[in-house]
Amino acid sequence: MNKHLTFGIAAALTAFSLTAAESPSRFEEKIGSLIKENRTAGMAVVVVKGGKVIYEKAFGCRDKDTREALEIDDIFRIASISKSFSAMSIMQLVEAGKISLDDDVNKILGMDIRNPRYPDTPVTIRMLLSHTSSMKDGGHHRDLTYVDKTKTDIAVIREKAWLDYAPGKGYKYCNRAYNIMGNVIETVSGERFDEYILNHILKPIGAKNAGFNLDTLDRTKEVKLYGYSKKRDELYPGGGYLRINEPKVKDGTYKLGKDGCYWSPTGGMKMSAPDLAKWMMTLQRGGVAPNGSRIVSEAGCKAMMTPAVTVDPAVEYCFGIRFEKRFFEGKRLIGHTGGAHGLYSCMYFCPEEDWGIVCICSSGVPDKVNGIRKCLYTILHLLYSELLK
Repeated sequence: MNKHLTFGIAAALTAFSLTAAESPSRFEEKIGSLIKENRTAGMAVVVVKGGKVIYEKAFGCRDKDTREALEIDDIFRIASISKSFSAMSIMQLVEAGKISLDDDVNKILGMDIRNPRYPDTPVTIRMLLSHTSSMKDGGHHRDLTYVDKTKTDIAVIREKAWLDYAPGKGYKYCNRAYNIMGNVIETVSGERFDEYILNHILKPIGAKNAGFNLDTLDRTKEVKLYGYSKKRDELYPGGGYLRINEPKVKDGTYKLGKDGCYWSPTGGMKMSAPDLAKWMMTLQRGGVAPNGSRIVSEAGCKAMMTPAVTVDPAVEYCFGIRFEKRFFEGKRLIGHTGGAHGLYSCMYFCPEEDWGIVCICSSGVPDKVNGIRKCLYTILHLLYSELLK
């Protein structure tokens, strides 16, 4: 082990009381260079080995205009990694006997959610979780407008929301499918979606400041997101954190089983990198959080992380989780990425070698390497080579 690596681990164990500027290491200088190259305003990373955090650090700014330094417990929207929380909620409800993966979503929601080309073929919970329902994201996918025949003409539904193959016969990544899960979880559990996630997952795993509901979070810790203009080679303010359901909750107009989709179960979770690492370790440990709390049986966790469909030779999709072979030659990683309005995130662990990495960036050049954003790919490889190899 070289002296720079030794320093990095030692500093991690003392919670980095010294800044990189006060006590620089070659390793962190490399991270700084990569951040600058990838036009990343702020980035938080956590590295786990053997069930313990061996490194965590925040780089850059929470707000590049005010130059407020990013702190490790600051909150990012994590985008599509949110799907894993929605999928776990379904697995909990399956274990409770309140739902089956092969239930017709229509029987739960009392709607006619069908591919118009195959009206007699049920769309099941399993299909929605594995992106095999033949549904697609045309039009606005946050709500159910483009699958609700009482609101939208059938010709528009056919064009905007469905593919030309039967449900269960192909794969197409679909955010709308996971937003529907918000309504399903509310209908089956009798709890508001954001509260279900908070009470049955986030609190049990020991997450300190995380959730779908902005009004329950410390918004002084919110990280500003930025888009990137390649033409101007500069960052610009990205999308904000939307308050759609929060006003409804406040004024009493929220409709249980109808408004769950507006929390964006597909991508609306907000949390810090250390809290996301707790979630990653919970999945690594078969449903047992680092604090010892079990949120689902080992069999239930395994079922959620069992490949349901082969996307290509290097990628298999489970429920809200992917198996990836593209990022490191000869290694199988389990996790997910996220990207929205300047935000790039990833959470991946290697079960065979018992390590995991969380990385969240508030901006970045939108180039991809092997199917992942360049800013994430380069940091993943640097963290692995310096701390885990």
